[in-house]
Amino acid sequence: MNIEVSARHFDLTEGLRQHVIDRLSGLDRFYDGIDDIHVILEVTSGTNHSHIQMLGDRLNINARAKSHDMYAAFDEAHANVERQLRRFKEKIHRHPHRTGSNGAQRPASGSGGTQFRRVLFPAESSGLGSVSVDVPDSELPRFTTSDAMLEFEVSGSDYLVFFNKETDRLSAVYRTGSGQSQVVELLAEK
Repeated sequence: MNIEVSARHFDLTEGLRQHVIDRLSGLDRFYDGIDDIHVILEVTSGTNHSHIQMLGDRLNINARAKSHDMYAAFDEAHANVERQLRRFKEKIHRHPHRTGSNGAQRPASGSGGTQFRRVLFPAESSGLGSVSVDVPDSELPRFTTSDAMLEFEVSGSDYLVFFNKETDRLSAVYRTGSGQSQVVELLAEK
């Protein structure tokens, strides 16, 4: 695990640098797929800001915090990262035998029965083409946007179709060409 600490608009003391590294070194006990952690500590207008970005196998976690004390700002961002990492790990443990299917893309089963299949399109210009859904809307997973993105990261599939609790619309999470997760609303016809 590579840890990089950057300071902006102030001189980073060895004590603060060591505090950051010591606290972050223990995170691999939650998940051993962490590759890189980048910490940006910044002072602007008398306020201390801390930004932690953690990247790894199916993992992209960001946390920000601010305080009047740099140690407090970092500790708050660290607590946020730890919470997100625990949640990510719990999600993985709940789905240990996941095969890449996201529930909305089950193959149509049919021995003479009626098959449910429709094609949905992004509501706006995106890198996601059409998606095929084999279940009625009532059987799609219901997620908030952040929960859907976390589920998508865990699933390893190409995309995740879900009913967005925040917008009451069908949406999909997919990975852009640059490797970032993106959410887009879906429509039944283009």
